[in-house]
Order: sequence, then C-alpha cells, then structure tokens
Amino acid sequence: MLTPRLELKLDLTFDAARSVVLRYAPALLEGLLSGEELRTLWRGEGVRLAELGEIGGVGLWVMDETTAMASGTHKSLDGLLTTAFCRRQGIRRAAFSSGANAGSALTLYGASADLETFFFCPANNLGKLDGGLFKRPTAHLVAVEGSDRRVKEACRLFAEASGMPVVPLLEWRVLSGACRGMFIAEQFLAGRKFDWLVQSVCAGYGPIGIYHALEALVCGGQYEQAGVPRFLGVQQAGLCPVVSAWSMGLASLPPLGSTAWREAPIEPALYNVYPDGTYPLLHRLLSRWGGDMLAVSESEFRSDVEVFASLLERAGVRLTRISNNGKSQYLERAGLLAGVGAIRAIRSGRIPPGQRVLCALTGGAGPAPASPARPDCRIRAEEPLDSVIGKLAEELGGRRCSEPFPKGTGHED
Repeated sequence: MLTPRLELKLDLTFDAARSVVLRYAPALLEGLLSGEELRTLWRGEGVRLAELGEIGGVGLWVMDETTAMASGTHKSLDGLLTTAFCRRQGIRRAAFSSGANAGSALTLYGASADLETFFFCPANNLGKLDGGLFKRPTAHLVAVEGSDRRVKEACRLFAEASGMPVVPLLEWRVLSGACRGMFIAEQFLAGRKFDWLVQSVCAGYGPIGIYHALEALVCGGQYEQAGVPRFLGVQQAGLCPVVSAWSMGLASLPPLGSTAWREAPIEPALYNVYPDGTYPLLHRLLSRWGGDMLAVSESEFRSDVEVFASLLERAGVRLTRISNNGKSQYLERAGLLAGVGAIRAIRSGRIPPGQRVLCALTGGAGPAPASPARPDCRIRAEEPLDSVIGKLAEELGGRRCSEPFPKGTGHED
C-alpha cells in the first residue's frame, strides 16, 4: 500500500503536535483516505520533539508519542487509520487482539466510527485497561488466559465463526509507522539529524513502517540516504525472540520452542513470543540501514529507569504511575524500556560519544484507568478454544449491534 517513492507533502493546517496522520496524509494517504474522512474521526495523534541533554557525550532526544495522543500511546495512529479504513470499506464489526495499547486505541476510535469492536486481550493485562472504554454496548472485551499465540488464535477463530475481519491489516500498520517516519524526515530537513533511533520492539510494526517511509523518501529524492538513522531495537530479556535471532545472524526465526517468560516481564504488553511474520522485515531493516538489537534485564531496567524518567520530567514529560498490589509503578513501560536500552548502549560504547540519539517514547503519560475493565468473557487456560469460541460466537459475535450482551451465560468474570 505504501508507494516505493514518496514526496514530503504536508497538510499545513495540522502541525505534528496535533496529528501526524493528518499532517502527512497528502504524502501517505492520497487516493486511500481523504482529509475529510480523517478529520471526522481524529482525536489527537500528536508527536513532538524534546531534548533530554547528554549522557556520556551522546546527545539524547525523545520523540514524545504520548502526551498528545488521544489514547496515551502511539497506537492512536492505528486507531485513527484502522477505523477510517473500516468506515470506507463498510466494515461495521471487527475483531482484534492486543497486549493492551493497540486494543485500547482501536476501542476508543471505534466509538467515533460506530464500529462494533471485539478486543481479545491477555487476561494478565486487564489491569492496564480503562473500564470506561467498554461502557458502550458495542465495545466488547474478551480476556484469554495463556500465551500471545493463544490470544491471537482465539481472536482468529472468533472472527472466522462470526463472519468479521481481524484488524488492522499489515498495510494499515505500516502506514501508521510511516507517519512517524515522516515526522523524523521533517526533523532532518529542518536541520535536526539523528544517528540512532531507539525503540522497544514487540512484533516490530512501528520501525518497519518508519523505515519504509524513510526509504521511500530516499528513493523519491526527498531525503539523503546518509541522514537515515541506524536502528537500535530493545527487548526485555525475559522475552526477546528478535534479539536472539539477530544475535545468531538468522534471517528468519528458528522453530518456536517454549512460550514461557524467562524472567518477570518489564512490560507485559510487549508479549509476542514468535513474531515470525515481521522478523524478516526487521532483519532487512537492520541489514539495510545498520543498527543492532539489545536485551534489557529486569534488574538492569530497575537500575536505570529513574535516570531516564528524571530526564523526561525535566523536559516536561511527566509519566503516569498506578498502584499494583500496593506498589507504585509506571502505567506504561515500553518507552521507558527504550530509554534504558539507549542509556545502556551509550555506557557500553555501542553508541559512541559525539552521536545523537532519538528515543521513541511510545506511551506513558496517558491517564490511569478510571475504573476496572470487566470482560464480557474470560477464556480459561484449560478450556479448549474450538468449543469455547463456537459458543462465544453464537452468544456474542452473532448479535446485532443494538442487542445487549446476554448476561448469565457463564462467560462473564
């Protein structure tokens, strides 16, 4: 869907701090979505740049993708684009699986598009969700116990049985990331060059889209190849299939072994144990533009997280904290994980003095959940998906939008 050659065409009525989707729509979405279609759904998909200072002689900047995002994370981009494409294609009901952030954004934006949504979420991540998102009768939440593969399979089976699509499509995700790539390109053309882009990685849709856009701008003569930053992807050591495969020099992931975490998660929403569909694209990105992958352990994260958080606060980005089992913790830690990874790469010499680093803060400053999220259904680990999903599709997926979910079926929490 993304053209191999791009021009940096802008909608000057929107600055990047209001919506990078609308600002870069003339370049990325011409013939796909109109400005009018987007303006009826936009809620705020803003990105801004902030300087954090120096660490070890390395200049550190942050791409703030949280304070001006309607959902509090960069997944607002997916929320806007997916609902706009669904509306254009006449899709009224859609299913999706997510660790937390993408599903929250799709549920939020779905309300504006009269889209009935079916969000399949890992049961362990319910505490990250705001129950207010699911107050409307057409916003459904299904909690699934087990690995990410089981969550995704439950979503796929449900959608198939209910006759609805699973969203977003890969092409829509790439366009979402491309909006972020256009923002980086605009900074470069304004004289702000970065040697490295650092982001936490789960499946990797974000960086794949970013570098698709940068490469297309290079091919279109809009951007200097030497100005494309190298990419440092950061994963948590407890679940780092991309880091492991990259370190072994593999162009595709090896056969899946265990789906168990090797240590407690830093950010449970980064939960993809086997991103075999996207890893070859990440491998190409790293090989084409240079870069590396880095794993951060839980103890390393604890050691440096407040260093990065204090830099953010001095730059005007105050992160949200919540109470979990009586302990205070950050609501969203994916962006913090990227920051800790950048600091560790600087201290180890992987990023040498004199370089300039742009760190993607993909979330963290959004509001804390105002009320607990109560799923319509909880699929237990011991329940076979085939039989459970068949019944769920009849009770939940087969209804019309105006009908309330029938309580007392044995599926509620």
